[in-house]
Amino acid sequence: MDAIKAFLPSGEKGFLPYYLFFVSIVAMGNALQNYTTLHYTRRLYNGRFVPNTSLPPAKGKFSPEDSVDVLKPVSPSEAEKKEAAAKDQVTPLAARVFGTYTFMAGIIRFYASYNLENESLYKLGIWTHVIAAVHFTSEFFVYKTLRFSGPQIFPFMAAYGGTLWMVLQYGHYVQ
Repeated sequence: MDAIKAFLPSGEKGFLPYYLFFVSIVAMGNALQNYTTLHYTRRLYNGRFVPNTSLPPAKGKFSPEDSVDVLKPVSPSEAEKKEAAAKDQVTPLAARVFGTYTFMAGIIRFYASYNLENESLYKLGIWTHVIAAVHFTSEFFVYKTLRFSGPQIFPFMAAYGGTLWMVLQYGHYVQ
């Protein structure tokens, strides 16, 4: 147990270093799984989308294939009749990009957990949470690629909780 304690960040000033250490390890583990399987990423994001037929046809430099709205979520009424045409937006490329960002955020949080008095690392730690919060919120409300259920609760809580906690504790750690 002493060997494990020696590796953990100091908790003399509170639990925030432990929280950041924990979410950094979870993030890096999640990032690695994004490189090996799509299973868990598909649990997080709605997987089935159909072509968006309301986009205008190609004209000049506009191509509907280049639009971020090229696909739209399959509604429950369309699900059965359009299942064959439905596409999965969780591709190996998307998973690897998400994994790369998540690994980078994990490294920043890991270093921040040991150096909370360092203003630059502290702010970077906050930004990793803010970016995650914006990402998950936009995927839920704007792009409709996320539904709020069991697997989505932890990322939302970590993103918003971590942001709030770090902002509120800024003066306690950064002098």
